[in-house]
Amino acid sequence: MFSSGLSLRNNIKEVDNQLTAYSINNNARVVILETFKTNLEGTGEGSIQDLINKHDSQASSILNLETSATALQTRINTFNAALEDGSDGVISTIEQIELNRSGLVIEISTRASEISQVQASISSEASSRATADNSLGGRIDGEIVNRGLVISGEAASRIQGDAAEATARQQAIQTESTLRSTAIQAEATARANAVQAEATARAQDISKVGFISTAEAEGILEVGTYPFCFGMGNQSDLNYGLPLPFSYTLQSIAYTSKATTTNHSMILNIIHYPFNTLETPTVLQNSVAVSGLYSIVSIKKIAPSAGNLVVEIVSTQNLTDNNGKYRLSFILTSNDSL
Repeated sequence: MFSSGLSLRNNIKEVDNQLTAYSINNNARVVILETFKTNLEGTGEGSIQDLINKHDSQASSILNLETSATALQTRINTFNAALEDGSDGVISTIEQIELNRSGLVIEISTRASEISQVQASISSEASSRATADNSLGGRIDGEIVNRGLVISGEAASRIQGDAAEATARQQAIQTESTLRSTAIQAEATARANAVQAEATARAQDISKVGFISTAEAEGILEVGTYPFCFGMGNQSDLNYGLPLPFSYTLQSIAYTSKATTTNHSMILNIIHYPFNTLETPTVLQNSVAVSGLYSIVSIKKIAPSAGNLVVEIVSTQNLTDNNGKYRLSFILTSNDSL
């Protein structure tokens, strides 16, 4: 530490510097040691407490391993003892395993034999299938040929059938056309005849003239008389009235009156007397009731021949006016062409 080449003072100063440096270095080491000491005294990773805990944990694990090892040794000893005296069926189990192994070997051999048989069957099946396919191909070819012939025959038959059907249809159309022409002609003829007949009938109807003739009577009308007058005013009588020179139809009558009363009424018989006295009279209407100021009565009865139209009084009521006037109009149509 001391140098002979330096003065005492300088040597002391040098020693002091070295001591200072050593003190600084030593203080740093002290700090490190104190930090290490603090870490050892703590509970963190690497501390004394941590090492103690790990030691205790390892000791517990070692104890558990020793216990497990003891139990395992006991089981091994038991198993060995069982092997020596054949207890617990261990030997039987081993023998069964051996039997199973032998059976497995036999089964493998059997399966191999069966596989060989299956392969042989497959080869035989494949050969049979190939032969059947070839045979089927021949039959299919034959079927194709046969179907082609059948189709050709059916096509020819259909062509012939279509031609025959076309001919039949043409004949049917021709027949129907002829029938329709005949029917149209017949209908046209019938219509022409009907038109002609209708025209003739209309002409005949037009020639059957319709007309009105009026008869009059005055005073108090007596029952059983024929008081109605035609022409110059002379009264009718039995078989003597309105002379009509043809067959006619009495369509209806119209009645009107003029009197001091309005509630009077009468009942009439209307009779046709033929000019030919050998014919029987025809009652065109019995008991025709007329009353009041006017009445219209529909008759529509046919007189079959020429003759007299006569009105007979059947009964009266409330005819009290001596100057009363009464008229009857006869609406007639001719049944003959005039």
